[in-house]
Amino acid sequence: MPYQLKLAVLHRSGCSSPMKTERYTFDFVVNGRSLFGATDASSLDLCGCLSDPQREPEFALRLNGTVARLLTSDIPNGGSKRVALFVCPECGDVACGAITARVSRNDDIVQWSGFAYENGYESEAALSDVGPYAFNWAAYLNEIEQACAR
Repeated sequence: MPYQLKLAVLHRSGCSSPMKTERYTFDFVVNGRSLFGATDASSLDLCGCLSDPQREPEFALRLNGTVARLLTSDIPNGGSKRVALFVCPECGDVACGAITARVSRNDDIVQWSGFAYENGYESEAALSDVGPYAFNWAAYLNEIEQACAR
């Protein structure tokens, strides 16, 4: 039976010393379990890869379409790729650190597996206690599209 994916608003408070940008992004919630919490992304000061269009319209307009395609249409049927789910809240660069997963699709099922922490210059650190998760393609696509259109 496929897992249920929901996107929930994730807030990062800003401050001036040290400089931290306030961000409103999305957490990926699988069967009621926060992946932000499960991956310990908060201790790494990361944020979601998708911006909340209601609170960050400029970021959402500039980035959400590209990121949503990485999670959906850029995954060929029968293929897979690594996608950053949680990224640096200041620049989004993997070199600052990111939580990634291998996203694969086979017909009506999309799967997230191989969760890891990556920074582009050290060996990735597997998060073996997270995933894999399989989602119904139509429900998955609908949830990501709805979050990007909010």
